[in-house]
Amino acid sequence: MARAFVIRPFNVKKDNNGKAINFEVVHDDLIQPALDAAGLEGGTTGRIVEPGSIREDMFKLILEADLVIADITVHNANVFYELGIRHALRKKRTVMIRGEGFADATPFDLLTDRYQPYDPASPAASVESLTRVLHAAMNSDRETDSPVFAMMEGLAEADPSHVTGAPADFAEEVARAKAAKAVGWLALLADEVRGRRFEWPGLKLIAEAQWALEDWDGARDNYTQIVTNDPDDIDANLALGNIYERLFRQDHQSDTLIKSDQAIERVLARTDLAKSLRAEAEALRARNLKSRWRQRVEAAPDLASSRAAAMNRELINAYKGYRQAYLRDLNAFYPGLTALQMGSVLRELSESQEWYNAFDTDDEADSYKQQLARELTTLEHLVPEAIDADIAQGTTPAPWPEISKADLQFLVAERTQRVIAAYEDAVPPDHPFAWGAAKGQLDLFMRLGIKAELATKIIAAIDASQTPPPAAHASAHRESYLLVVGGHTIDSGPDAQRFPAQAEGKARQLLKAQISALHKRLRDTHEIHVLASGAPGADILAHEICDELGIRSTMCLPMPANAYAGQVFGELDQWRTRFIRLAESDARSVRALSDRPGLPRWLAESDTDPWDRGNRWVMSMALASRSARTGMLVLWDKQEAGAGGTAQMVQLAREAGNVEVQIIDSATLTE
Repeated sequence: MARAFVIRPFNVKKDNNGKAINFEVVHDDLIQPALDAAGLEGGTTGRIVEPGSIREDMFKLILEADLVIADITVHNANVFYELGIRHALRKKRTVMIRGEGFADATPFDLLTDRYQPYDPASPAASVESLTRVLHAAMNSDRETDSPVFAMMEGLAEADPSHVTGAPADFAEEVARAKAAKAVGWLALLADEVRGRRFEWPGLKLIAEAQWALEDWDGARDNYTQIVTNDPDDIDANLALGNIYERLFRQDHQSDTLIKSDQAIERVLARTDLAKSLRAEAEALRARNLKSRWRQRVEAAPDLASSRAAAMNRELINAYKGYRQAYLRDLNAFYPGLTALQMGSVLRELSESQEWYNAFDTDDEADSYKQQLARELTTLEHLVPEAIDADIAQGTTPAPWPEISKADLQFLVAERTQRVIAAYEDAVPPDHPFAWGAAKGQLDLFMRLGIKAELATKIIAAIDASQTPPPAAHASAHRESYLLVVGGHTIDSGPDAQRFPAQAEGKARQLLKAQISALHKRLRDTHEIHVLASGAPGADILAHEICDELGIRSTMCLPMPANAYAGQVFGELDQWRTRFIRLAESDARSVRALSDRPGLPRWLAESDTDPWDRGNRWVMSMALASRSARTGMLVLWDKQEAGAGGTAQMVQLAREAGNVEVQIIDSATLTE
């Protein structure tokens, strides 16, 4: 959600003639309703509740805000000072409003600027018109509405992300979710960060983690939100250019790649783009040309058809695009290497009849063949130096420069074993994404009959060295079924009704019967994985039953195990002992949502309930698990309850629409 900041006087103020206006009424009757109607979150410095310097927070809010409203009705020094700061820092989305009928004249420096008038006697009457202005400001294509930027061409706008980023503990939680490869956890964080001051840098952190985990849909959605708020955001547009190309490889829909093109062109349209970023964007544009060309090649049924389909202007344009990107920034080895790869394909195909069909005349074809030979000779000298320099400086994370060096060896080296050894040294055995990228390029050469024998030997050698994913051999023939188990905790005291302690044996029997039946029904086709928390009652029983049946289970806790045990078990010492035994067992993994008791610091001032958050976290992970099927089994009295309970879990599962919900009525425990 986009955020606004309001610059205005507080309480009742008078103009030079003594006429009074209540700015609290103006805010409550006009500004806040218009913000709500425009879908904008935020307010004034009066909403700052954290201890510290209000002035520092005010400066940050003025910079961070996606939109600022400034009321210039009366001569108020603070208002004009803060408005000047906004005009000096941000190019656009500053809306001025002014009450009619007041003696204070608009300052000279603002005389030519637009402002939205309102009637101080009836500010509510202007809500609709101010809402329209806010919508227009958020969607305007105007270069600037700041007199500072309008008069000082070339002045760079301040980047809020360079001043205020996401809190350290939020970034740490994103890192923990990424390390756990929990895309559902990241989805929960994306929901929770919305409307917060650090929403946009926070969403970027999440989207970067989703990209790393190949959650293309989640990364696309979050980067799209960022671009919707700021169409000129370079990082988000470059990321979308990459993501839509990845999605195109899956759906092969031309409009998907068009969206990638559009994101890239938004970057290239900027006149203040750094050389390295322009080179990156040009390389991505060339990559999209290559993807379209490659789709036609891969659709061909045999070698001859593949080579015929490959030799066209699209291949030439892709090569030229990569070469142009590399020449713009000789430190960017990736477009240089890809230009060399595409040029090598061109050189091989230049001996075919199809080569001449791609040009208007034979003379043009022969001339370009000679030009291509000169260009490839230059690339063969420059690209190795760029890769070596990148490795020496540590600019690009491993293993990409090392794999690029192996790709270069494939193109130029003559000794087969030397090339295979280069790939063996470069490709990590546990990095399937990296090997997938390199293998795809080798497969393309095989498909075109270019160094096909060498490519075949490399693929066979590296495939054999790759570490298979966990349990790949045991479950390769089975799909996954994720089962969320939950329910009531053991009741204590004389009035126990939902789950009396003496009914534990019956509860175990009922839960085991359902889990065992599911296991027997699906064991030939699905591998069952259970998610459950660790509360005394249905949760602990579920994990113990999984151990008995040989089913994998994960214990999901809203906070660290020690803190959880201290808050949940009270005098239930035997249950605590069972919890500790389960949590320390090698038979299961334990995940903790927060790294401290209760909520993480970045959520501590919110009204979030930690138990409610824990439920939403478990369901987010379940729904994002990519399992073939998802189910829920709960021991429940079917009564509504507060946040964080079984009723909420069932509601979340039902709202998801694709979860198979099964309920064991806890009333049967006392029958």
